[in-house]
Amino acid sequence: MAQAAGRQLLVVEDDPDHVLLLRRALRPLGTTVLLEVAPDGPSALDRLRAGAHPDLILLDINMPRLSGLEVLEAIKGDPELAHIPTIMLTTSAREEDRSASLARGADEFYTKPVSFRRFSETLLSLVSRYFTPGDP
Repeated sequence: MAQAAGRQLLVVEDDPDHVLLLRRALRPLGTTVLLEVAPDGPSALDRLRAGAHPDLILLDINMPRLSGLEVLEAIKGDPELAHIPTIMLTTSAREEDRSASLARGADEFYTKPVSFRRFSETLLSLVSRYFTPGDP
């Protein structure tokens, strides 16, 4: 990831509509957050293994090629990447997915709210907890 004045956020999401919602929800933060998107698990792992070390990863579960759980396991199993906070942000509300995510090392698990307002509030709350203002 390119260096920026703000914090770096990697979103691993295969649904372009969800990416658009993420971008809109993060707009109030301006340039303090550099958003990078990986459309699937393999491209996310390629970026990370090539030296991209974001400050936070938001990871969907239901993706083609590699599931979010498989990507999470790879991240947390790699000593160079395991320290990166990784949050599951998914449409799944299944308790099995929550348990599996936390067991594999996810820092948190959130089901994407249906309304944009709630989604935006959830996302801004998450980012503010992990990105201390003025702490690049």
